[in-house]
Amino acid sequence: MFPLRTTLGVVGLVLAGLLMAGCSTVKLAYNQAPQLLSWQLNRYLDLTQPQAERVRDELADLHRWHRDILLPEHAGLLQKLRQQLPAPMSAEQACRAYADLRTQIDQLLARAEPSLVWLASDLSEAQIRSLQKKQADSNADWKKEWLDPPPDKLREHRYQLLLSRTEDFYGTLQEPQKAALRSYISQSSFDPQRTYAERQRRQQDLVQVLRKIAAERGNTDQTRALLRGYLARLNTSPDAAYQRYATTLVDEGCAGFALVHSAMTPAQRLQAVASIGAYEQDFIALAAQRVTP
Repeated sequence: MFPLRTTLGVVGLVLAGLLMAGCSTVKLAYNQAPQLLSWQLNRYLDLTQPQAERVRDELADLHRWHRDILLPEHAGLLQKLRQQLPAPMSAEQACRAYADLRTQIDQLLARAEPSLVWLASDLSEAQIRSLQKKQADSNADWKKEWLDPPPDKLREHRYQLLLSRTEDFYGTLQEPQKAALRSYISQSSFDPQRTYAERQRRQQDLVQVLRKIAAERGNTDQTRALLRGYLARLNTSPDAAYQRYATTLVDEGCAGFALVHSAMTPAQRLQAVASIGAYEQDFIALAAQRVTP
């Protein structure tokens, strides 16, 4: 619910999380996830000591559940994707993989709901103002990266980001694959101004919801309803024009992945299979671990 989402590009849309780090860091990053998330929440909300202690406990419980339940499902999704990668893939196949990932994320949010209800109902006005300040700081950074550059530099920035992530996955790209990547970017409907406006809407929505919760502190049912409403609007914007735009970006992302993947050589696709297989084995190994509460 809080600022923990990251939007990746076309390849990352379908393979979210797989291109962020080498396999050697996956286990370390996963095992440290509760501490990292606790630090992030504290940075945004300036938690009190009792809140910070409970957040750590809640995140540790959620982490254990994720390890036991969702990690095997993640591994299953990777296995399914790995079996498809040796051949060209269609946009429909890519979008099915993306939809499967979104379903797993929804499972995680549902499991986290009681913790979110508790934390939202325990925040003070000063902590909500702290969140607003961090939102403003984050927006300044976002504008500097995505709104300030002229269109040609923005396209090149997107290209370099996607090139780096794609080469982590497939190995070094040659001109045909680079051309496919540039073709996707040149035809993309991505509009940083529209994306920024929705970003601000979501942030303001969250602050308003938290203040409504604070005004009726102790009403658990109302808090749960308000949070569910916020998450629904986060998933599907109340701005119909933006929702059409978001759907277009997802469709373009799936088509772009299919375009770039189809441009790969058989050897590059086998490298992708190996990359996916390494993550899959990491997830299986992590799911087999048992952490003492």
